[in-house]
Amino acid sequence: MPPSPSAETPPLVVKLGGSLAASPALRQWLAALRRYPGPLAIVPGGGPFADAVRSAQEALRFSDAAAHDMAIMAMEQYGRALCDLEPGLRLAATLREATAAHAQGAIAVWSPVAMTRANPQIPASWDMTSDSLAAWYAHEAGARALLVIKSVDPIGFSPLPHAEERPQAASRSTREPAALRLPSSFETPASQAPQDEGSFSGDAIMAQSIVDPCFAQYARGLDVFIAGPAALREAEETLAHGGLPGARFDFTREQSIAS
Repeated sequence: MPPSPSAETPPLVVKLGGSLAASPALRQWLAALRRYPGPLAIVPGGGPFADAVRSAQEALRFSDAAAHDMAIMAMEQYGRALCDLEPGLRLAATLREATAAHAQGAIAVWSPVAMTRANPQIPASWDMTSDSLAAWYAHEAGARALLVIKSVDPIGFSPLPHAEERPQAASRSTREPAALRLPSSFETPASQAPQDEGSFSGDAIMAQSIVDPCFAQYARGLDVFIAGPAALREAEETLAHGGLPGARFDFTREQSIAS
């Protein structure tokens, strides 16, 4: 079983990419996430189940609205598979069920159908994928941080060093939750100067289409970290100390939406 969530460590929402379904890295990420000492909720991607929806839409020509609803059900299928693979994961369709899972020392895996169907303002299109739904859920759950785990690394960005490295150089930005204990200085390519200390511009990640076109809108106000394979090596130790692996991106201002 994962450790009981600590009241001193802030809640964390993690989008776990469906593209990891066929990768050995999936089990490694799940093991690392179990080390996080605070309440943690996983938002599953659609994985091969969402791919099946895309293929079926091409063949049957049903609407994007129907495809969107089916893709959300695909997220539930992937989440069900994750819970079967890893002890300590519990399906949660509501915030109350997620809180109950955390109280039992478990990681909540969000089943999004009920909450999304209850909110008709969520766009019913492929532009609103599990990336943006994870950001939406993070706001609903009162989380301040969102970790987006992908099967590829953002181009040109170095992952954050371990949360406990170079403590003498640590200096938090005003928007960085103190409990995350994250360093403010890490390698930054000269062509990608951060918008503020310790973060990259959200425009840069949108331009790479690493996340969906709606993500910038829904991610505003969150501490967003994006982690790919390069961040996995130290992810377990970083998460165990209450830190977040990957690179931090700033979505506090209006972003240019990638086409």
